[in-house]
Amino acid sequence: MSYLPPSSPRPGEVGPGPSGHGDSHGPGPYGYGPGYGHGPGGQPPQFRAQGDDRTIAILTHLSGLVGALISAGWLGFVGPLVVWLVHKDRNPFLRATAAGSFNFNLSMWLLNAAAFVCFATILLIPVAIVLWLVAGVLLVVCHILAVLRANKGEVYRYPLQLPVLR
Repeated sequence: MSYLPPSSPRPGEVGPGPSGHGDSHGPGPYGYGPGYGHGPGGQPPQFRAQGDDRTIAILTHLSGLVGALISAGWLGFVGPLVVWLVHKDRNPFLRATAAGSFNFNLSMWLLNAAAFVCFATILLIPVAIVLWLVAGVLLVVCHILAVLRANKGEVYRYPLQLPVLR
């Protein structure tokens, strides 16, 4: 038997919503809308970082970029995954930051894998080169934008991300 605080709903139960009557439209586990990724009206949650959270968020984005550049696009998701595993239950800002970075880096990993398949088919070498250029530019530009946003204490929403982690 696991311990749940008295105010938490039991597994399978719906917690109290804004009206306090068990509707599912109330805040989720971290104070934003139902589930783990959307606030009211399906909008992404708005977080503000506190203390060292901004530094960890910046390092999360940079770890994805550095990992991808060092490994030619293959290991960019490792750093954000480690941050997500460590902070997923403690800090909603870092959870959202690491999940977005992981999801984006996983998408770039798949794009890189598709480029290698195209390169192996010889006829599609020009397509592979274009895919590598697109992945490289997206990787650098989006991570720089994410670092700038994390420096302000905001969560950056990456384009083209597969929603694996939330």
